[in-house]
Amino acid sequence: MKKVVGFFAALIVIGMLIQYWWVLLLLVGIVLLIIGIIRLHRSKSEKANQPSVLHLDELDNHTKANQDETSQNDLNQNHHDTIDDNDHSNIDIDSRISDSDLHSNDEVIDTPTDHDTISNSASSIFSTDYSAPVATRPAPTIHKLRRKLTDFVVFDIETTGLNRFEDEIIQISALKYQDDKLVDQFNSFVNPHRNLEQNIMYLTGITDADLESAPEPEDVIAEFTAFMNNLPLIGHNIIKFDLPFMIAKGFYLPDIDALDTVPLAQSKLPELKNHKLPTLKNHFGIVNRSHNALNDCTTNAIVYQRLRDNQLGEVKPDYSSIPKSIAGLRFCITGEFIEESRDDIIEEIKQHGGRYTRTVSGLTNYLLKGTQTASNLVDGVHSNSELKVMENAQRGKVTQVIGLSEFHTLINTENIEN
Repeated sequence: MKKVVGFFAALIVIGMLIQYWWVLLLLVGIVLLIIGIIRLHRSKSEKANQPSVLHLDELDNHTKANQDETSQNDLNQNHHDTIDDNDHSNIDIDSRISDSDLHSNDEVIDTPTDHDTISNSASSIFSTDYSAPVATRPAPTIHKLRRKLTDFVVFDIETTGLNRFEDEIIQISALKYQDDKLVDQFNSFVNPHRNLEQNIMYLTGITDADLESAPEPEDVIAEFTAFMNNLPLIGHNIIKFDLPFMIAKGFYLPDIDALDTVPLAQSKLPELKNHKLPTLKNHFGIVNRSHNALNDCTTNAIVYQRLRDNQLGEVKPDYSSIPKSIAGLRFCITGEFIEESRDDIIEEIKQHGGRYTRTVSGLTNYLLKGTQTASNLVDGVHSNSELKVMENAQRGKVTQVIGLSEFHTLINTENIEN
């Protein structure tokens, strides 16, 4: 370093002697640049030699900041339906491949619990003291599996919201498969000790009455842990939502094997417009209700098996055995229903030969009306569809407004007559 400085100093003196002042400025700039590069290199070397420790308070603050940016509109969809192909997890977690998992190409992630820090090393299940206090036991490690599974548990949860720190679990459901066959199921409501918001009730189909006598969260989580019996967990968006939420509420195993069907679907079906569970359900022609965690588990299990076995072609559901009781009739839907999701109602219309339209016209026969939960109603009471029906009635074009029970009565009555 001294030789370099001496060399440039000599050049500066020569430049000054011959009165080339611009040479002086150029050389000074070069010297400063070299010194800056040397300091930057030393700084990076020092940081590289320091141990990597992620503190929980930093992680939680980052996560909460991201969650505060989540719009209220997200709560009008199931957490499976809010997946964007380019989304970023609200949980800033360290992801890497461990030496012990190279044979299965598993990925290891450290996820937050009640620890002061999250270590970069995985914990062995055989050295874990389950009787140790929560604050001292090792952080759970999620192993992101990529191998094909035939023994697994598909699980799903319903919650009061998207924030795992402030919201609560209200339902845990799971299906157990052995040798790729369904052998057992788990389904339980969970008491959140709070009243549900209206949009959550219509989103999940769960009411306050369902939860008032439900068991405590810790009891349900303990039963679920015993039910899964250390089998790998499969779910849609479980790495970013379900598992972190469960861990935040007390679910604990030192090592958790998990397979998320979101990235699996993204890699095998890149041509789809999105990879939400309802989209995959429609692609594979799965006829099953949504609007419930246990039903979503059934759908998710079929989706996983199709993806795993590379049965990726689009399947059109066969409705030929269902009587076309409302053939030729046009239906429009407004509002929300606790009993069924809108997607399920639309599917019923199609199954029975009817036609669903997004807007009311003079040709619409029935407007299926639910509870208006939107905050942007024109007059604060009626939806645009309802106002259109009133407008058409003044022109002599009558559209009948019916409820969900009347819709089902219409189908059943017609079925009997046919």
